[in-house]
Amino acid sequence: MKPFFIGIAGGSATGKTTLARELKKYFGREAEVFYVDNYQKFEGGLPRTHGMENWDHPKSVNWDKMLRDLNSLKNGHSIIVKSREQKELKKVKKLVLRPAKIIIAEGYLLFYKPAVRHLLDFSIFLTAGEKTRVQRRTKFKNAEYIEKILLPMHKKYIEPTKKFADLVLDTEKYSITRAAAKVKKRIYSLCLSNVQEK
Repeated sequence: MKPFFIGIAGGSATGKTTLARELKKYFGREAEVFYVDNYQKFEGGLPRTHGMENWDHPKSVNWDKMLRDLNSLKNGHSIIVKSREQKELKKVKKLVLRPAKIIIAEGYLLFYKPAVRHLLDFSIFLTAGEKTRVQRRTKFKNAEYIEKILLPMHKKYIEPTKKFADLVLDTEKYSITRAAAKVKKRIYSLCLSNVQEK
C-alpha cells in the first residue's frame, strides 16, 4: 500500500512545523516528516527582490528535486535529503528519509504546484493574523525583509493556496494540540485501514 500523504501549508510562523512534529509524535514509527525548507536553493539561484535574496518566492524552491523525492516516497523508495540548521545554514546534514505509512509534508509553498497537490491525500492550511505571524517569527527577523518581501509574498503566493486545503485551521483560535486533535479526527473519518487509532 502506498503511503498516505498529509500536507501542511500556510504562512511563516503559523505552526506548520510544530503541527507536523505533533502528528509525527502521535503516529510514531508509522510516520515520517518531509520538509519543503530542505529544497530551498541554498547553493545559488535565489531570486532577488529590493536587492535582497527572496526566500519566499516560488522560484526559491527546487521543485524538480522535490517532486522526484515525493514521488519516490509515494512509490515506496527511500530518499536522501540535505537538512540545514536554521541558525547556521552552512551546517548541512545528509539524512535518509524512508517510506512510511504516513508522510507528513510541510512547507509554506506546499500547495503552490499542482503536481505536488496531486500527491497529497489530505491537505491542511494553517492561518493566523499578520501581526501574530510577525510576532511569532523567530528566524530572519529583519524588519525590511518582512515588510518588503515576506508579507507581500505571502499575499501573492501563499494565501491564495488556502482554497486547495481540505481543512483550514486558525492557530490564533486553536492551540497546536487542539489543531492536531482535529486533524486526527478528520483522518480517521476517512476510514484509513493503514492507521490504527491509539
